[in-house]
Order: sequence, then structure tokens, then C-alpha cells
Amino acid sequence: MQTWETRLVREPPPRLRVEHELRYELAAPLVRRAALWADLGCGSGVAAEHASAGFEGRAVLVDSAPDALEHAGRLVAHATTLQADLATPEGVEQVRTTLLADPPPGERVVTCFETLAHLERFAPLVELLGVLAQDERFTVLLSVPNDAFWALENPLHPTVWGEGSFEELRGLLPEPLVVLRQVPLAGSAVVVEGQVAGGLTLPGVDLGGELVPSHFIAAFGPSAHELGPRARAAGVDADAERRRERQRESDLAVLEARLADPGPPPG
Repeated sequence: MQTWETRLVREPPPRLRVEHELRYELAAPLVRRAALWADLGCGSGVAAEHASAGFEGRAVLVDSAPDALEHAGRLVAHATTLQADLATPEGVEQVRTTLLADPPPGERVVTCFETLAHLERFAPLVELLGVLAQDERFTVLLSVPNDAFWALENPLHPTVWGEGSFEELRGLLPEPLVVLRQVPLAGSAVVVEGQVAGGLTLPGVDLGGELVPSHFIAAFGPSAHELGPRARAAGVDADAERRRERQRESDLAVLEARLADPGPPPG
């Protein structure tokens, strides 16, 4: 059964966690040397924390949910939080004013991962990213999901993304543009009983043929050319996975029973 997640939490399924962390890992080398890093649509900050290790600049975390911002602010070092609705011109203007303020000098990085898919209107935010592109200090990384990969409509995405819509977005972004495709992997590992495996070094992965991407990533700005192939893996707790599956099945059964027999009307 598909899990729809709007915000990454402390114990998500490993696939979801790795997927989010890989995007931030892609940005991490640029983030760590930047004077300013803005994460637009930061959510609870769980994945952003992964990229912030060793970061000594100033972080600006932007989201519309105050509880998520509070949590993110505790996880990411040197962070200030900004509550703003990125679907509105007013919210985007708050971000623009903050990011284009003169201090601090040096490189600036903006990450905007999976944010556009959660916005009813994303034109104001895309326009802002175009404005930032005119400032040679900014490198921007953004991602959108490939909804065709999932085959089911995500109820948390008010806008639908795929090859065609990403190409339309691509036409709105400044050149030169670096485009990457995030694809899912499958794997397994062998460990010796009684020994702590620690971090295993994975062999090279043969991706073979054309794989359907789960997400599209675009980057532009002076450091975008530094981005390249990257992969990440995590162990799967089979017991925890089964518990999650059983809980979802139980919740679904309860909801179906309520829909079938809603009971007498109140009063």
C-alpha cells in the first residue's frame, strides 16, 4: 500500500527517508561552504538536518506550518525560521526581502525540494527563483515528483507533475540548467552473524536501460555544474515495515466500515 507523506518525520519508511536525504546530500557540498542557505518548504527539518552537518553560515528555514518550523529550527544549526505561504505573492515577497538583504557576503544556496507540488499556485515562487538567478551569488536546486511513476494520484499534491509538466517548468527556469533524474534502486546485503556491519561500501550500481524517474531535479546558478550522480541506501527494519503495513490496513478497514455504516445522524 502506498504511503502518502507531506512531511518527513523521525521514523518514516526507509525508502522515503533515503529518497529525501539523497536530495539534501546532493546539495550538501554547496550548502556547507555557503554563507547563506535557504530551505524553502523545509517541513520538519529532518532531511535538512542531514545536509547541515559542518555548515557554519546562516540558514533560513521557510514553511507555512509553525509547528514544523519550530521542529526544524531545533535541528538545523545557525537557523532562523520564517513562516510564509509560498503560494501567495505576499509570502514570496517575505522570502525575497530576506534573501536579497546584503549581509552576509559570499555564496548563497537555495533548496526547494518537493515544495512546488504542495502549492495551489507556484508561479510566484518560480518567478522569485528567476529573480535569484540574476544574482551571481545564488545557486538554486529544486525538485518535483514524477506522479506518473506512482500510478496513483497523491491526495497531498494539488498540482500534478510528470515529464510534460516538468518540461514546461524547465522552460521557465534560467539557463544554463543542470537537470538530474532521481531513480529508485533495489538491493540487499549479507552480514556476518555476531559482527557489527557498520557502514558497508556499496559496489557500483548498474542502472541498465531507461528507468522511470521518481523525481525530477533542476539546478541553476554558478555552482550547479558541480552536481553529479549520487546514490544512498539504508537498511530496512522488516518488523517495523510489517507493523506500518498492518496499521495502515487496520486504519483503512476502520474507515471503510464507517463509510459502509455511518450510524444514526447526531442529535
